[in-house]
Amino acid sequence: MRRWILTGLTPLGLIAQGACSEPAPPDNLSNTVAPITVETPISPAPSTSDLHPTGAPAPALATDDSQTASKVLGKRDRTIAGGKHVCDIDFVYAGREPENVFWEEPCRAVTAKMIRSADLKALGRWSRLDSFQRKFVDQMPGGRVLYIEGSLSASVYPIDETGNSIEVPVAD
Repeated sequence: MRRWILTGLTPLGLIAQGACSEPAPPDNLSNTVAPITVETPISPAPSTSDLHPTGAPAPALATDDSQTASKVLGKRDRTIAGGKHVCDIDFVYAGREPENVFWEEPCRAVTAKMIRSADLKALGRWSRLDSFQRKFVDQMPGGRVLYIEGSLSASVYPIDETGNSIEVPVAD
C-alpha cells in the first residue's frame, strides 16, 4: 500500500497560497508539495482453516480426566420466593466462563456431574435425545456435558448453536 506524505506548506498554507498568490514560475519549486511514498507492510488475510464456523461448538479435544477443565464447581441450597428450596449448581465448560443453574429440589436429592455420551448411553438416557441434541452433546468442550439428576427427573445442559447452555430433559 502506498501512502502519500505531503511536505512543505501546511493545509492552511496551501489554501492561502492558492487563493492569494500568483503561480510560482517553473524554475522556483521550493514551496511546492512533493509526494513521498512509504511502503506499509500488509498482513496476510487469515486462511479458511483459521476461521471457526458458527453454530455448534468445535469438537472437543480428546483429553484424560486429569486434563479436562469441564467440571462441576459446587452446589448449595438456597431458598427462593415462596420459601421453596432449590439446589444452586455452579459449573464450567472447558474454555468458557463459569455458569449457574438451579434444580427445584434440595441438594441432598440432586446429583450433578460431568459425563460423556458413553455414560448417557450406559444410563439409558441417550435415546431421549434427538440427532440434533446428540450432536451438541458429542461436541462439548472437554467431551463432557453437565448431567443433573433429581428424585423425579434428569437433564443434560449442552451448548446450543447460539453458544448458550440449554436444559434438555433426559428422564421424567
